[in-house]
Amino acid sequence: MFLRRREMSEAAIAKKNGWQTGRWGLLTAGVVMLAFLGGIVWPDVFRLSGVNAIAPIFSDLIAILAAGESDQMGRDVFKHNPLDPFNRPHVYGPWWLVVGDLGLVRADARWLGLLLAGGFLLTAVRTLRPADWRSALMATMLLGSPPVLLAMERGNNDLVIYLLLVAAAWSIVSATWFKSSIASGVVILAAALKFYPVVVLPMLAAMQASGKRICWLIAGTVVVGSAILLGSWKVYQQVLAMAPEPMTIFGYGAKLSYYLVLTMPEHRGWLITGALPVMGIAIWLGWRWRKGFWTMLPTTGFTTACYVAGALSWGVCYASTISFPYRMVLLLLPAALGLRSQSMGKVSYAMRFQWVTTALLMWSPCAKEHLLLLSADESHFSGSWFAWYFLGIEHALALIISVSLGLALLGWLYRRLGVSSIISSAAKVN
Repeated sequence: MFLRRREMSEAAIAKKNGWQTGRWGLLTAGVVMLAFLGGIVWPDVFRLSGVNAIAPIFSDLIAILAAGESDQMGRDVFKHNPLDPFNRPHVYGPWWLVVGDLGLVRADARWLGLLLAGGFLLTAVRTLRPADWRSALMATMLLGSPPVLLAMERGNNDLVIYLLLVAAAWSIVSATWFKSSIASGVVILAAALKFYPVVVLPMLAAMQASGKRICWLIAGTVVVGSAILLGSWKVYQQVLAMAPEPMTIFGYGAKLSYYLVLTMPEHRGWLITGALPVMGIAIWLGWRWRKGFWTMLPTTGFTTACYVAGALSWGVCYASTISFPYRMVLLLLPAALGLRSQSMGKVSYAMRFQWVTTALLMWSPCAKEHLLLLSADESHFSGSWFAWYFLGIEHALALIISVSLGLALLGWLYRRLGVSSIISSAAKVN
């Protein structure tokens, strides 16, 4: 009788927590969607929040639909796409052109864009799982940040990649071969669409299965994925050659940080002055909480798979300097670890450090949008000394979050491969 009552009470607690999570999640999604719709109706909402909106709305989605239309007309969309409002060529994988085969055209951008934004928000709150007012506030800060609203306003296809990576992580949780194969197929699809998700293969190791089974799954994914990518390799080479590189003040990446310091001698002092103190504090805290970073990531599970996928995707984009502001939606995947831990009351200092750094970076475009002024001939930006000082802080934050994600990944891989147990066994033998 006692055990039965205990089981009933645990079930009641789980049911209550599920209700709390659903309530706070819907509230978070509702607030962010209101902000998004408010920006559509009143453009000043976007402008004040640092979202660089352009007309027409969902312009990135329109570019893909226009490419699908042009492809149906027999045009080479990788060279010229006259149906696009800005005459942009198609700079993504050939699989996006299936929208033309499905009969989707530019006129469908409105309902498709709203569907994409709504689906993304619901998936994001389900992934972040805010279960109290603190975690709901944290989730709202991330989802209502300028890069996320910008991705929704553009209808950017990084939202599609986010949805695919979450779907892959969900499939990994299952121990069945069927769902594991779905995860493998989704990873291949994401890589075929945008190419950079090819680096997320290690997320398959977050599955709770034997090492042999994981190796077979990863090997099979590599073989099938390579065959698909090599089948259209000439097209991918063409796309990679003309892919835009955000070497602007509004981009992010290791090469860009070096470029800014090198080519702006008049602002170099303020850039370095802003960056060095922040990096110094981060190094001190990182050393102090080094064990927390090394052990913060569980070896298996949905949250781990999301973390690995998001951290690797952001890392490769940062290292190769192909990160426009909306690519920060990838940081929502590793942020799920901190928010879920906050809801369970198990958050560590290292998790808080990553969450705060991520939130500051994701809100930095708001300040930058108001601090920097574009010249009349649109050739350069100008601003006070504080603008360049702040820009140095922003690039330091991007580097710090990239390094901290990498450190957590290394700790996870070290433990997942059982390196520590191998070393201990060798020591015992000796």
